[in-house]
Amino acid sequence: MTERELTVARLAATPTLLREMARDGAGQAWTPSKPGEWSMGEVVRHLVEGDRDTFLPRLRRMLAESRPVFDKGRRTDGDRADLATLLDAFADARRQAVRLLGGLDDAGWRREGVSPSRGALTVATYAATMDAHDTEHLQQIQDVRATLGMTPKRCEARIALPLSALLGALAKTPDRVAELAAGLDARTLRERPEPDEWSMKEVLAHLMELESRLFLPRFRLMATQDRPRFEGFDPIAWGRERDRREGRFDDDLATFRRARAETLAYLATLPPGTAERPGLSGHFGPLTLAQYVTHEADHDLEHLAQMRDARTVVTARG
Repeated sequence: MTERELTVARLAATPTLLREMARDGAGQAWTPSKPGEWSMGEVVRHLVEGDRDTFLPRLRRMLAESRPVFDKGRRTDGDRADLATLLDAFADARRQAVRLLGGLDDAGWRREGVSPSRGALTVATYAATMDAHDTEHLQQIQDVRATLGMTPKRCEARIALPLSALLGALAKTPDRVAELAAGLDARTLRERPEPDEWSMKEVLAHLMELESRLFLPRFRLMATQDRPRFEGFDPIAWGRERDRREGRFDDDLATFRRARAETLAYLATLPPGTAERPGLSGHFGPLTLAQYVTHEADHDLEHLAQMRDARTVVTARG
């Protein structure tokens, strides 16, 4: 893919990343991390207003007019819509912008407009600026999440941790699963906290299968192939394939330990620079190997928390 295609792919992925970062935060959407700082909802509102009220109208003018001169943006009281409506509005505006950019030839990417703050800029420069703007505010939302004690969404925020730090975090997960399951009988491990929620056994099966079915194969491809593409993983479809409550918890845990050890051994042998190799995910858009491994570490944390919650509910029932 060219750099322009990568830019468009990142811009197209942002609404999905934004929804994912807001998915578990409805109750804290308007809670700032500190007095005077933006909440997650206010960051989303800013992104909506930036795309819908500035980026998209200016992009249309750049493609329709000869070197248009833009007025300075007007400050408003802010869109007072709820978070779900704001997310829909952002997705709609971004979809229109991506459609315009995706149909451009070289001449279209070179068309210009004049910004009141930055002077003359091309469509290519403007798109790259919005891409960087997305990343800045996705990372701002992750900072808010961290301050509020929420599970990290660092890959969604386009953050990559060093592989050395990630290896240590990933190595701990099988033991943490064992600790959560300690003292529970097979029935309790299979019991779902709610009819449409996973049991502890199903959460472990998910971790076990994705380790060998998804994570390690994709890490290998990213390390050895030029910008491989991956389809998005659908956990709902996975859950419908078969009943993963069957079988022994200890057997799945042993399989998970072996699979995780294989992943860690592979990542530990990668030569310098491999962590920056890119791939294209159907969910995350363009990302590096280090970002994807960061996602695996956060994926562990998410499902350990899910397993902890399931234990609390099912043991409370007696």
